[in-house]
Amino acid sequence: MARLRVGIVGVGTIAELHATGYEHDKRAEIVAVCDRDEDLAIRRALDWGAKNYYTDFDEMLRNPDIDAIEIVTPHYLHARQAIAALRAGKHVSVERPIGLTIEEADQVIQAGQASGKILQVFEPCLFYKPLLDARSLIDANEIGRPVGLRIDATIGKSTAGVWNFEEGSPEAWRFDPALAGGSPMLYDIGYQSMCIALFLIGSIEKIDVWQGTTRIDERLSIDAPTVAMWKHFQQDVFGTLALTYAPERKMRTPYQPIEMRITINGTRGDIDIHRNSDPAQLEAPVELRRDARKVVYGQKNTAYEDSFHRATKNFVSACLGEEEPLLKGNEAKQLLILTLAYQEAVRRGRAITLQAG
Repeated sequence: MARLRVGIVGVGTIAELHATGYEHDKRAEIVAVCDRDEDLAIRRALDWGAKNYYTDFDEMLRNPDIDAIEIVTPHYLHARQAIAALRAGKHVSVERPIGLTIEEADQVIQAGQASGKILQVFEPCLFYKPLLDARSLIDANEIGRPVGLRIDATIGKSTAGVWNFEEGSPEAWRFDPALAGGSPMLYDIGYQSMCIALFLIGSIEKIDVWQGTTRIDERLSIDAPTVAMWKHFQQDVFGTLALTYAPERKMRTPYQPIEMRITINGTRGDIDIHRNSDPAQLEAPVELRRDARKVVYGQKNTAYEDSFHRATKNFVSACLGEEEPLLKGNEAKQLLILTLAYQEAVRRGRAITLQAG
């Protein structure tokens, strides 16, 4: 069987997790990398065994030996690069979001349909094993009828220097709304929370957001503390997100220093999910509390990285015709709509109601 030949564009820190997914899959190989930083592109090509490196994305697309493109660039480039890659006859896996507007999302979806190639929006939280375990427990009626969802997200300080914005960072584009599509954490925390809520409970019909800001330095501010609240469609189930910026809290991680604690309350019991990129975290990733007992599920240290590997495996399988991509263009568009509603609630200072959930 021929191996899927992959080119990765945007080879910053998080791209390492994407790359290891291909390195763990014998059905694929990384044959090219692209980044505007030539030194970084060369280093990644050597690290990942890629035969080619580029600083020009269009030039990389002209390489006939590339079957699929992995897009891990700043948000404003996603739609443009996905459309170009699809039109060049490549399969595409693009990091969240699919685009910054509904119009961009529609254009990407149309390009995917016209090309006949696979279009996947990369969302590792949907492949996070503890989250899948929690969904199975809900489906098995282990906590009765869900009545509430709470997400607590904390941004700390990485001991590896990732996202330590005040020290200078290639991630500074996140603070430019034209490049990020909104506030710095809109698509890392807001979007991901909408994704988790949709996966665990179902569609959302109304959302409101109270957004504060914290000064990082004389130039930059982050959109925290923030609290969001939403109502699920045709259900008396309410969800909340509490986002906190804690720069004095150190996290021993080479990746983004984000911790998420997710609680699903039911009429019979509760489920707690812990998602953290710190491999030294002590908490179990899933806990079921019911009838004055606590049951622990899952392993402690590998689920975060594994979620990226599983997402990559799904993309490879889809490209090889073995299964469908989990998050296609239309589903990613729905998540974009929810995130834009979140953003609009901040702008208007009132709740936003969505049509038909």
